[in-house]
Amino acid sequence: MAMTPPARDTFCSFCGTAYRDATRYPRTCEGCKTQVWANPIPVSVVLVPVVHERRTGLLVVRRAIEPRKSKLALVGGFLEDHETWQEGGAREIREETGVVVDASKLTSFWFTSTAPRPNRVLLFSVAAPVDGSTLGTYAPNAETSERGLVFGPDGLDDVFAFPLHVEAARRWFAREGVVGEHRYVIA
Repeated sequence: MAMTPPARDTFCSFCGTAYRDATRYPRTCEGCKTQVWANPIPVSVVLVPVVHERRTGLLVVRRAIEPRKSKLALVGGFLEDHETWQEGGAREIREETGVVVDASKLTSFWFTSTAPRPNRVLLFSVAAPVDGSTLGTYAPNAETSERGLVFGPDGLDDVFAFPLHVEAARRWFAREGVVGEHRYVIA
């Protein structure tokens, strides 16, 4: 029997008073007058070009968690409250793939939002190219089961977890003049 998850923000996080109307935002607490909003959550996603056997592909991971477990994704995740989007992107790359990139060298590429909900703001950036021979050993973790490279934009819809990751990869491949099937290799 499926359980309905509890409603989000039904009590004031400052004083504990129950909201009279927990169906819309912003919510104002009758006890302490604090307001709460349902703001979008920023996600830093990094396109990491990797030079492998004289070709340049994009670093991807195979998801070990839902949603879309076992599908490929670009590397990224939610920002922590103390991070810039560059620092968060570099951290996610290190945590998910073991690859270290310089956060100060990430350049903005494309920003978009998911729709309709849950609303996320995706901040896509591009890292400096990485030599594939320097990637080091990959160790699966709680979020990713495999690290690999994709070469080419065609067919990504079938293997990528998220449509906006497909769009970002296609935009990057188009900018670089790369066409053809996505060929995937474990890295």
